[in-house]
Amino acid sequence: MKNYWILILAILVTGVFPQTAFSDNVHVKGKWGDDRIRTIFPKVPEVSIDGSVLSIYSADSLSDLTITVVDAEGKVILEECITISSGETVHFTLGEITGMYQVRLSHKYGYLQGDFIL
Repeated sequence: MKNYWILILAILVTGVFPQTAFSDNVHVKGKWGDDRIRTIFPKVPEVSIDGSVLSIYSADSLSDLTITVVDAEGKVILEECITISSGETVHFTLGEITGMYQVRLSHKYGYLQGDFIL
């Protein structure tokens, strides 16, 4: 009986949080915010990849966020300047490409970059 409850809970979690269950997070690092200025900076955006769909989630509103995806040779695959509302996820389809890529997020608050493989 206990195993059935665990199975039901796993199905519910997968149904409620499909992005968490099926996508891979892209670990991004860099400089975000300034330690010298006493102000509240927006939270760091979260990047995930699911198949060939790149997703950017931001808990806070960000305007003029530039997203750049480059391949291992430095060729730009995607470059977009977007505005993300609070709690919104923006999706980009990268197409039928394979290999190692780097995503770069740049904003007036700083920059972040991370690697992923398709």
